Amino acid sequence: MGDVSIGSLMVGNYSGCLCIRASRIWDFYDPRDETKLLHTDLVLIDKEGNSIHAQIYPPITEMFKPLIKEGSVYNISFIQVKKSNRMYKPVKNDIMINFTRWTTVEEVVEVPTAFPVITYSLTPINKLPSHVEDREYFTDVIGTVTGISGVSPVRPRSQQADTLKRTVTIRDARSAVHV
Repeated sequence: MGDVSIGSLMVGNYSGCLCIRASRIWDFYDPRDETKLLHTDLVLIDKEGNSIHAQIYPPITEMFKPLIKEGSVYNISFIQVKKSNRMYKPVKNDIMINFTRWTTVEEVVEVPTAFPVITYSLTPINKLPSHVEDREYFTDVIGTVTGISGVSPVRPRSQQADTLKRTVTIRDARSAVHV
């Protein structure tokens, strides 16, 4: 297993072995061209429950995407650790990982039973409206989507151009919230 935890990483290039689970994986495409992959994103979690955001940029995404499956555990080495993005962070961590062409990935076959599977920070549904304009973090919530409005143009005070928005209604066991 890895010789370092996520909590001990510091900004810079790192060649040591980090044992992580790929808790979540998704692709981010150019909003203006849905055929252009900008990067693949991952939420990684170590055996201590620490989490970190990772990104893989083209053209090396083709090298790593077949090797990494959501839910599996890996030893990774030769990564770049950098300051986290300013906006839309999936986890609370001041640093993140970039895969490089030198990064190595090896699947761990015998995973300890206590190795965490997921990481999240749930927001109570009644607190969602206060997170609408918060762009620092993604928001995790449990509920059922009961309605999605059509797209309409909105001009925020901080911008000079219209932005397309829609209203999403989410319900938990007690109430519905429009965000």
